[in-house]
Amino acid sequence: MRAVVVILVILLILGLVGWIQFGSPNGDPGIRIDTEKVEQDTSEMVEQSKRVIGDTAEKIDESIQRETITE
Repeated sequence: MRAVVVILVILLILGLVGWIQFGSPNGDPGIRIDTEKVEQDTSEMVEQSKRVIGDTAEKIDESIQRETITE
């Protein structure tokens, strides 16, 4: 039962962000996955992650340099 609830919650979240669309064109119910939106969103997440990691590395380097100077 928990697995069904988890799957429904995941589908709801994916629907809310626009990755999955539910519809019934011509009376046939179906699910459409917007692969372009998924690809675009994941690319943006990867780029943001790279920036955050780079910024964090710079701050760590600056912190190490400040500690070295004060010693």
